[in-house]
Amino acid sequence: MAYSGSVRPGQLVGGRYRLDEEIDAGGNGVVWRAHDHVLDRTVALKHALSPETGGADRVRQLRREATILAKLSHPNVVTVFDTTSENGQWWLVMEYAPAPNLARHGKLPPERVARYGAQLAYALQAVHEQGVVHRDIKPANVLVTADNRVKLSDFGISRVMHGDVTVTDSALIAGTPGYIAPEVAKGHDPTPAADMFSLGATLYAVAEGVSPFGPTDNQGAVWRRTIAADVAAPDPGSPLAPVLSRLMDVNPAKRPTAAEARLLLEKVADGAVVRRPRRWRDVALVTGAVVVVVAAVAWLVFSPASGSGGTATPLPAPVTSRAAVSLLGDPRTADPCALSDASALARFGEAERDAEYGNFDRCDVIVRSNGSEVDVKTELDTADPDGPPAGAVQTTGQIGVVREPLDGEECDRTLLLGDGNQVAITAQQNGDGPADLCAMADTATDTAVTVLSRGEIPRRVPADPASLIKADACALLDADALSRFPGVDAVDPEIGFGDWSCRWHSTTSQANLLVRFDRNQPPTADDGQPTRIAGRQAFVERLPDDHACQVEVVYRRFSSADTSAKVELLLVVLTGSQPLDQLCGLATSLAEPAAAKLPAT
Repeated sequence: MAYSGSVRPGQLVGGRYRLDEEIDAGGNGVVWRAHDHVLDRTVALKHALSPETGGADRVRQLRREATILAKLSHPNVVTVFDTTSENGQWWLVMEYAPAPNLARHGKLPPERVARYGAQLAYALQAVHEQGVVHRDIKPANVLVTADNRVKLSDFGISRVMHGDVTVTDSALIAGTPGYIAPEVAKGHDPTPAADMFSLGATLYAVAEGVSPFGPTDNQGAVWRRTIAADVAAPDPGSPLAPVLSRLMDVNPAKRPTAAEARLLLEKVADGAVVRRPRRWRDVALVTGAVVVVVAAVAWLVFSPASGSGGTATPLPAPVTSRAAVSLLGDPRTADPCALSDASALARFGEAERDAEYGNFDRCDVIVRSNGSEVDVKTELDTADPDGPPAGAVQTTGQIGVVREPLDGEECDRTLLLGDGNQVAITAQQNGDGPADLCAMADTATDTAVTVLSRGEIPRRVPADPASLIKADACALLDADALSRFPGVDAVDPEIGFGDWSCRWHSTTSQANLLVRFDRNQPPTADDGQPTRIAGRQAFVERLPDDHACQVEVVYRRFSSADTSAKVELLLVVLTGSQPLDQLCGLATSLAEPAAAKLPAT
């Protein structure tokens, strides 16, 4: 080994890091797995070769690498924690990612390559924004974690643009043959466009099993092909071919930027993966409702519930295409209020229907009696691939009903439709008086089943052309805007019914971001800190019980059927473990581009 026994397992570095095992070695140093006794965690220590072994330049590289990485806090870049020295030897203390590099994964299918590539482009976007060129992007410098998250590593030969000198001046060309851009091989200075070529070459190698300049074990041939810009064309039958061709264009000016490449790769990954909405619940204080999402599964044999009055038969197979529905029809014109009847609930108290509250997928009946106020909500939704909720299913024709037991101040019923969609009915206590919540939920369920048994749900009255009902919540945040949300899984959001809500998750934490539409009374200062966002009135509210921050942006004002003043709102809700001030700052910064994309009023 280059350290000639001067570094050994069990050695204590910097008074706190115990070396456990050498895990990698290369021209820029040796990497060890170590244990941090102070914080009781596993870390990676990168050791620059000592000066007596000719590694003075390596020490400068390591300290430079620490400076570069310290500027980057990104889910797809290896995190640096510290630098330390021991007996004249310098170490870089980094995040330990117990993951093989991309070179060890072999040839991968296009959809996985596109997903990894989108994450790498996301990392390079942050790197380039710091004015840094990586200069050595290759499969061996990309770690792949067990949850399929990639991390870009080894910034030892990176170069800061605009005036900085390369730390490897002794080498005419820095980088790895097979992945260097042709213009760099000819002696031109490396640029972000050169990194984009290397990204394309890396993805090509993973998709095709070989560098675009041929097998790298014959470096002479690889070098000649690189200088001649003899770049192999990607497989024309692969969905990756168009984006790889652009990334590896011999003209640097024609290559996409990192942000553009990320969008292109996300589209490839998106087209290669069948997307289905996943089950989720809104923050209770934000939504005013619990969303119950259920799938109708063809092979499930149902058991009748007591007092059901129906027969135990399996439901038909769900239809996965939104266009191929039979009971709900076009989601954006289906009328949830057609499934609701205030008069049927009048036996429980004064019942009043509110057709213009919450998102466009719901209809509410408010029942008041003896100090009790119960909100009976009927909501439309698509199927959940995770399957139906626990409990017996009563079937009536093509409709299955799941009746869940009383849960505190809420009673839920779910209607499973033969076309693969579902209807959630919830009776929720908002007051203090007595109320038979499950009896109310059952009454509302009987009404909905009766209507659905006649065929397709009636259409809603045509909406005001200025309404958000025709807008797409997922389209309000593009890749550049979403990049502000650390670790965001930008390519796989949870899409709500009618495209009226969209939720993104972080791949690096439990944080999530919700964008959805809402209708309510005009907000006031009691609803949050007043501000203006994208020229619109807005309110920022802390939700400490849910460790969340909600931003309400007023879209338009209108008069409801009862002539009361109401507004349509854009809601941006961010949950996470950060302090509420940070959450609200990030939520506000995300609400800005989302509000800017709202239709003109």
